[in-house]
Amino acid sequence: MNQIVDFFRRLTDTDDWPARWFCGRWTDFHGWLYIASDLTIWLAYMAIPLILIRFLLVKDGVPLGRVFWLFGAFILLCGLTHLIDALMFWWPAYRLNGLVRFLTGVVSIGTVIALFRYFNEAVGLRTSKEYEHELSYRQQALHELSRSNEELQQFAYVASHDLQSPLKTIENYLALLERKYGNDLDDDGRKLIAVSTGAAGRIRTLINDLLDFSQVGNSADFTEVNLNQLVEEILNELQEDIQAVGATVRVGHLPTLMAHRTDLKQVFLNLISNGIKYQKPGAAPELDIQVQNQGDTYRFAISDNGIGIEPEYHERIFQVFQRLHGRNQYPGTGIGLATCKKVVEMYGGQIGVESTLGSGSTFVFTIPKKIKTLKHYAQADPLYSAG
Repeated sequence: MNQIVDFFRRLTDTDDWPARWFCGRWTDFHGWLYIASDLTIWLAYMAIPLILIRFLLVKDGVPLGRVFWLFGAFILLCGLTHLIDALMFWWPAYRLNGLVRFLTGVVSIGTVIALFRYFNEAVGLRTSKEYEHELSYRQQALHELSRSNEELQQFAYVASHDLQSPLKTIENYLALLERKYGNDLDDDGRKLIAVSTGAAGRIRTLINDLLDFSQVGNSADFTEVNLNQLVEEILNELQEDIQAVGATVRVGHLPTLMAHRTDLKQVFLNLISNGIKYQKPGAAPELDIQVQNQGDTYRFAISDNGIGIEPEYHERIFQVFQRLHGRNQYPGTGIGLATCKKVVEMYGGQIGVESTLGSGSTFVFTIPKKIKTLKHYAQADPLYSAG
């Protein structure tokens, strides 16, 4: 122990040894060659860890970051030993040199252990060629997916358009039948016409909802959308329904997003109209629309005091054509919430509901502040533009 204490107390003391120039028979050429070599190695060893440190600071998410730091420290200490070796021609700090070499050995052992520990993970890292191959595959898949989506959207549009024509004919003939022969029909006959007309109207609504659903994300042309103005517009359109049930809608200060206006309108329109529609008998609807700033995203919450939803249906309600109530209780097609989910997830967000049966519901969804859809990535893809 006394030797260790004495060692550190005299760490930079050089009285016990002569300078290296005076140890042996050094010629000027030999000595300066040794010094120049050590200084050159030291400079190189200094540059390597500095480059590694800059790389780690600039590049986020570098795999095996600890190994990089250990390797940088090892190289730095190796360089320091060469610097001290060069200085010892004039300053024989053998104790300091020994300590630096010992630390170099400790760090080198730590680096070796880390390399063995992370060997399998390092082997699993992909090379640039492997990444290029996967990127090429993903780009091709993205292109095919985009083209397939466009074809499906076009098919849905054409199918919906073609269905409108015979449906309109049916509605016109039913109206003509009622107008021309309504007085001659009995109650059962008039009831059949009324039921048929109602069914045709529901089919028309379903077709329009399907068309809207298929058109979600069809455009990558984003504009500034002031959500306060958008919600105000929706409330004006729903004014008749709001007044009919005496609904109260509170709206907090909402942000402005770069997005497709129609997509966002679909989300807010469906959630607000559902909050007005699914109410307990005799209770005036109360809706609250708020937003929280959460760094890179906005968290929206639309709450109501309605009938609520049982926990087992919290996921199911976002599927297409999923309805929890009969049409006689609450009208609808079962597409509205599926459209909301499609828009939100297409924008890179998530949607869900917090609800208890009989205690109202809060629909929560997140939207990134900077929205990029699949169509944006596809249009930026050289393979996409080439296709």
